[in-house]
Amino acid sequence: MSPTSHVVPASDGLPDPCEFLAPDDVSLRVAAKLAELIRCRTVSRPDRTLEDRAEFTRHVQAINSLFPHIAGAVEQHTVGITGQLWHWRGGESARPIVLMAHQDVVPVESEDHWEHPPFDGVIADGRIHGRGTLDDKGDLACILEAAESLAATGFVPGQDVYFFFGDCEETAGATAAEAVEFLRGRGVRPWLVLDEGGAVAHQAFPGIGAPVGVIGVSEKGILDLLLEAEDAGGHASAPPSFGAVQRIARAILRLQRKPFPASVHPATEEMFKRLGSTAPGLMRTALRLVARPGRPAGEVLARVGAEPAAMVRTTVAATELQGSDGTNVLARRAAVTLNIRIAVTESVASAIAGVRKRIADPRIRHTVLSATEPSPLSPVDCEQFALLESCMGRSHPEALAVPYIMMAATDARFFAAISEHVYRFAPLGMDKAQRGSIHGTNESVAIPELGKGVAFYRQLLRSL
Repeated sequence: MSPTSHVVPASDGLPDPCEFLAPDDVSLRVAAKLAELIRCRTVSRPDRTLEDRAEFTRHVQAINSLFPHIAGAVEQHTVGITGQLWHWRGGESARPIVLMAHQDVVPVESEDHWEHPPFDGVIADGRIHGRGTLDDKGDLACILEAAESLAATGFVPGQDVYFFFGDCEETAGATAAEAVEFLRGRGVRPWLVLDEGGAVAHQAFPGIGAPVGVIGVSEKGILDLLLEAEDAGGHASAPPSFGAVQRIARAILRLQRKPFPASVHPATEEMFKRLGSTAPGLMRTALRLVARPGRPAGEVLARVGAEPAAMVRTTVAATELQGSDGTNVLARRAAVTLNIRIAVTESVASAIAGVRKRIADPRIRHTVLSATEPSPLSPVDCEQFALLESCMGRSHPEALAVPYIMMAATDARFFAAISEHVYRFAPLGMDKAQRGSIHGTNESVAIPELGKGVAFYRQLLRSL
């Protein structure tokens, strides 16, 4: 798609037509558009030659046809293969913002356990069902519908707005990095970057009844590390006392027995302080106790469960195991892949050093398969975070906004190279079951949440 440029006359103060529609009308309108996007099977693959490129092209065509006013009000640029970077010129360019979502989705291994076919975009029981409804086409549709409703009036934002819709987020592809280089080449330093990540979470924290709007202020780093051991092999009828498989097994056991140290980071401290301000009785006391920086509180949290532990330390997960090719053959080579999520207080280098120290076996070979450093921490005490809180107050007034450190990875991490204020939050309410459906089965979003998402982004765009 060649870049196009459109000039829209300034029109400050014009009403937003969505404000004259009932919330249900807005939600249903977005749901119908989202259904069309779900029907595009934009499944990304590590090997991009295996992707159905026609589906990605169809998806780009769909967002242009479903949201014609904003599509006609921006300069459109294609990055990567079908990634979209749109520029909506504002009244000023001193404090540009970037709103992000991704077009691609993860594969569906089997449709057997889906209540509705994952790529049919079925609207039923007050929800829209399908792969990508939460991750991340629902968010994408809300962004575009908010901009569409404003562009339809001739509205011009107070500052430049960039929309970035990547096409390989799920496979940690390079399109986001290309978008960053495009913006860097134009001298764009975003005042605010907002991507997916956090959400308005229900049932996320024990003892906290109100929904919590978790806004990611950083991401843990990711390291995939291959450990390999070699041995003579041979027939399984005469096994040695200690071969390649045993060496790898011992390494895994040592890593499990001596985890990385736990520590409460200031961002996590602020999260617990805010949660404690609304918690009842004993829960408030407990949250105050763990809302202290340093190792003592971190070690307490690490003993509570897997999720709290992941919040306060570098985690190591043994994922892929390799050994012999035959049931009666000793392995000449044994290997394990470690997926390591690096705490923001650590680095790739310190994580590798920590693994080697814990394994303490010079005969095990280490190979870095991929590595990403933890993202820089975006501030909480600033205009940008306050703006996100204010917009959440419009869309989800019952929710408490808290910062947190993401354990997963998003395209947002690339944008830290050009902005100090990168946040991760999609304004959609999700309960525990819905959060579990992301990358799983029966992914769906409640239709009223789409209207709330539009309200969030509309408020954000009008507040620039």
